[in-house]
Amino acid sequence: NKETEWPRRKSETPYGKLPVLYVDGRPLSQSVAICRYLGVRHGLAASDPWLAAVGDEVADSVHDLLPHGAQIVYAKLANDTEKSKRLATEFYTSTLPPAVRELERRLQQNTYFCGDQLTWVDVFVTCYLSQMKGQNSDCLNSAPKLRALMASVTKMPSLKKWLDERPHTVM
Repeated sequence: NKETEWPRRKSETPYGKLPVLYVDGRPLSQSVAICRYLGVRHGLAASDPWLAAVGDEVADSVHDLLPHGAQIVYAKLANDTEKSKRLATEFYTSTLPPAVRELERRLQQNTYFCGDQLTWVDVFVTCYLSQMKGQNSDCLNSAPKLRALMASVTKMPSLKKWLDERPHTVM
């Protein structure tokens, strides 16, 4: 419960923020670091150092979009319709399109962001961009390779099962 449990537990977390992944009682914070760790741990990391760095760049670029998208959600939650619409218009017309163009360009030669194998980066991008697409269904219309990647990732049996069963959240 964020009103009762979080204030009590916040001081126990690195940086006083979530998410935190505990591995053998040790905390690891920051979503990209957690995803990278899990990717390496479960065989979803690029073995080539250059491709791993390219994947990190893609993940960081997509992660940079999150604060913009979150502001839209926060405005909606605060029932500030005018601010929400203004932020959404700016985000979906000015901020997101250049990122989508670059992601699409990077997929022109490969099926995945780190070459010819699925990595945590592909799952990460799919997760974040699916949230954005959920708010604006047309935002990826100009990116057929990106949409194909996302469709492929979300059809993976273990991920599809989780997506079908997970609790619904705002973000």
